[in-house]
Amino acid sequence: MADNLSSKMKGPSLAAEPAGKSGLPKSYGETKIVILPRDPIWFYAYWEVKQDTSNELRARLGDNKFNSSRWALRVYDVTGVTFNGINAHRHFDITVSPVADNWYVNVGEVNRSWCVDLGLITPEGEFILIARSNVVSMPRQGVSPVTDEQWAILQQEFERLLKLSGVEKIGKSSFDIAKLMRERWEEIVSISMPTSPGGASSWRGVSEEAKPKGFWLKADTELIVYGATEPDAKLTVQGQSVALRPDGSFSLRFYLPDGEQEYPIEATSADGTMKKQITFVVVRETK
Repeated sequence: MADNLSSKMKGPSLAAEPAGKSGLPKSYGETKIVILPRDPIWFYAYWEVKQDTSNELRARLGDNKFNSSRWALRVYDVTGVTFNGINAHRHFDITVSPVADNWYVNVGEVNRSWCVDLGLITPEGEFILIARSNVVSMPRQGVSPVTDEQWAILQQEFERLLKLSGVEKIGKSSFDIAKLMRERWEEIVSISMPTSPGGASSWRGVSEEAKPKGFWLKADTELIVYGATEPDAKLTVQGQSVALRPDGSFSLRFYLPDGEQEYPIEATSADGTMKKQITFVVVRETK
């Protein structure tokens, strides 16, 4: 059973980081995780772990066990239930970088509700809960199937909206277009659902409506680049400036196309007198 660390924390919280140029603090000095829906099959998770929390974890587990444990998001399908930690329909795990503080999660199934635990998975397979997120219900998939007169709009107005959107099938009625849009959406979902890090488990539960007919297989991959430098250094990746966290760490995710890709990472000291560069050369070949 998961061991809830966050409920046992004692002592004052760390002070929040000073506000940045945007007026918002870089951190809030509390251990928490929040998830937000992006579209019917993706949601966004972001989190913060206080240094006190990490220190207590390390002290409890010991350096060896702490360092050999992996950070993970445990994603629960909680559709139609009041989640208590053990009554989810199913779950899957996504391994995340120890320095990451946000992640896009592909759930693979539409019209469901989800909750996420941030935690550590020890070498023995024990999941240690650090923080539990809110519950989100994902946006409904596709265009509404209701195309009767109650939801119809004037043909003239509908055609004006179509022209603005670049759709060229003006000769069809609003009912026909709505059905075409819904069918096209379902087709896109069925052939273009990329996976999140975490392996095949993130494909579990793909709805029958979204699956192509017959035997099928889908797979994709991404590149995660992470590291750290002096907190006041200037960092670029592939020539683009990257904002560092207060401790100087960073993490980035890249879409990885077929072929050879170079990822030059350059850090420059605050006074501009010193530079360090690391370049990753990554080759992807899909067969």
